[in-house]
Amino acid sequence: MKKLQTTLLLFLLSFQIAFSQIKKIEGDTAYWFKSNKEFQKTLNLKDLEKSPDEFNFRFRNHGQIIEITKDSSSINGNITNYIYHKKKANRDKTDTLFSKITLSPEQAKSVYNIILNSRILNLPSDNKIEDWKKGADGITYTIEHSDKKTYWLKSYWTPTSQGSIPEALIILNFIKNLSDKLNLQETYTTFKNDLPKNGCYNSGGIGIACYISNSLELGYSGANRLPFGFYTSYNASFIGKMQVNSGIGLQYNFDKNGFQHLNLQTSKWNIFYKKSNFSDFIAYNYQNRKLDIDKVNNRFQNHQIKYGLNLKNNFGLGAGLDYLINGQEKIGPHLYAFKWFSKLKISTILTSSIFDNQINYKAEILKSINLNYKSPIHRITTGLVYEDFMDYKDLYFRVQVSF
Repeated sequence: MKKLQTTLLLFLLSFQIAFSQIKKIEGDTAYWFKSNKEFQKTLNLKDLEKSPDEFNFRFRNHGQIIEITKDSSSINGNITNYIYHKKKANRDKTDTLFSKITLSPEQAKSVYNIILNSRILNLPSDNKIEDWKKGADGITYTIEHSDKKTYWLKSYWTPTSQGSIPEALIILNFIKNLSDKLNLQETYTTFKNDLPKNGCYNSGGIGIACYISNSLELGYSGANRLPFGFYTSYNASFIGKMQVNSGIGLQYNFDKNGFQHLNLQTSKWNIFYKKSNFSDFIAYNYQNRKLDIDKVNNRFQNHQIKYGLNLKNNFGLGAGLDYLINGQEKIGPHLYAFKWFSKLKISTILTSSIFDNQINYKAEILKSINLNYKSPIHRITTGLVYEDFMDYKDLYFRVQVSF
């Protein structure tokens, strides 16, 4: 008897599941039906074709999905914000990042009334609307809704390009009312602002936003009198979600006789000003040298600090102080000038410090070669640096790669 009851219960359960899946399907099933099924799995969305609810509605915009469900006792809803993300521009793997927001009962009921009053449930898909134009770009909205017997899937390509077609005006009016009620643009902006500031993001259209926030450089540094050495630097606009706008660099040159030059620099930019043609920076530079020169003390230390401005036309100026230690201590003004030639991909830098009658200066010229975005190496830079420090003259050369 118990075995018979168990068999009957399983039969009834399987019958109910099978019955719940049998719905009439209406709308645009040529393309959107298959892709929509795959997208449902990615975002953990309810399968409206199989849902036993009295009423389901889903509106999909680029980057946002609004869902409303009504059963016999309540109306519920949520917003799903989503975006496509590549951790690096040169990688093929794309992840879909998303976050869900539950609507309050009052919000869900208001949206439900907007849906009913908009007449959007009665519209056919755009392939059944006379004179509805299609294009390669633009934006496509999709709408799904279902009751207990029928599931509808409809798509609408760029209603703003359809002139005064009545159906297009209904859709545009619905989108405006929905957006105003739920503050959709502000909600999506908040979602994007909370994302890690690295890689490339795309909400489903043709626009892509990429953060080149982290740059690691490694390379060889040599000089005529100090032939061995290396150069490395790391610059970051963001670390995770935190904006840091900072960088650090290390250069070290030496020879076989124990002479050496250590150069360590840290910097921070966009401190008080952040505009496309006007920003500022502060930098600290520490240098420690043992040089092959005919002096009683051939060891030198420099502490340099400067504040500067990046101006329009890729031109920068800075000034500060240089604290020199060589048996005795000296302080002198420290000057900086920078010019970037964008067409040639060449940057020039001139720095100078003045101590009494002694003028130290360094002139740099760097040439950058940007590689294909799919390459793991973003850029190759070569450079020549001529320096006159306390009448010690040397020519440096550098080759570095940026990741």
